[in-house]
Amino acid sequence: MDKLDRNKILYILIVLVFLGVFWGWYHFKESNEATLRVADTTAVKEADGENSQAGESRIMVHITGAVNKPGVVSLNQDARLIEAIEMVGGLTESADVNSLNLARKLQDEEKIHIPAIGEVSQTTTASENTKVNINTASLEELKSLPGVGDVIAQGIIDYREKNGGFTQLDELKNVTRIGDKIFDGLSESITI
Repeated sequence: MDKLDRNKILYILIVLVFLGVFWGWYHFKESNEATLRVADTTAVKEADGENSQAGESRIMVHITGAVNKPGVVSLNQDARLIEAIEMVGGLTESADVNSLNLARKLQDEEKIHIPAIGEVSQTTTASENTKVNINTASLEELKSLPGVGDVIAQGIIDYREKNGGFTQLDELKNVTRIGDKIFDGLSESITI
């Protein structure tokens, strides 16, 4: 009987040691992940602080589709599509690179879908949600705005070249042929 009690005690000790090792591993893993989350948040805040100190404004862009980590990213105001794609882990092997302009400038609040090879493009829904930047838009992009034809679009381009771009949306009224009525029709479709 004395030998039987020793075996029971030995088994109980082995189980307790195993439970202790498992408990320690589990809590170490949880605390390590929490530290990583806190470190990532601190790094983002520090990066935002550095950029705001430098006077650069930030934009937020939503990237979906054939990328490794789809989501919302914060970039400098003059960022290009390639930078946003790098921030979401790069393109997947199925991404249709030929349908992208990786050098194009991004706009705040823009949603960009990266299509896979053979995927039908969703440009109609994406273009409905994006605003036209009157400081960077081409003649054709400006002509897509309501009430804007060749003459007004060219007037916008001439004005921004002469004056170094628009700093406020109201400045658009300074362009020949744009009065309050046309401006009111454009105000929801444009940005600077």
